[in-house]
Amino acid sequence: MGAAVLFALVGCFTYANFYLAATPFRLNSAKLGSIFLVYLLGVVITPQSGHFLDRFGFGHTTIVYCAMMIAGLLLTLIKSLPIVIIGLAIFSSGVFVAQAAATVQTGAIAGRARSSAAGLYVTFYYLGGSVGATLTDWFWRWKGWPGCVALLGGVSLASLWLARLSSRSLEQPGSAEIELIGD
Repeated sequence: MGAAVLFALVGCFTYANFYLAATPFRLNSAKLGSIFLVYLLGVVITPQSGHFLDRFGFGHTTIVYCAMMIAGLLLTLIKSLPIVIIGLAIFSSGVFVAQAAATVQTGAIAGRARSSAAGLYVTFYYLGGSVGATLTDWFWRWKGWPGCVALLGGVSLASLWLARLSSRSLEQPGSAEIELIGD
């Protein structure tokens, strides 16, 4: 789940720069760099994600983050700079919610093997980001930004599927007792 989320985040913000540097936007380097200010929403969104998780549960939270990611991506297809920025802000906010949910879920699944689970989570998380930067390029070359949006929307849905799959493991008797090798 974490790998899919960082895949989408890296793919989105890497190729959104190419999209916004081209016609009709033609943003220069300074303006492109300022797009990353939407990350500051994470300061507010991430703590609120914890409250949302506590109040509505993991299942509802996964639907909300996925809807935010996909809605944000779709807004970027509108050729209006303010709308694209709003779309990127909604998308990245969804990513922050997803990261909070994935971290909580990792701890819940790990049981007593939390350090091993955290290490595996971080490993797959960054592998997902690396693949996101690379694979998204193929879609950029194939169909430009709309191709990227299709791929990243699909990956967002895959993260939702993985989240649902992880929830099933918690429902199985004895699942909290699963230990990883070395713990």
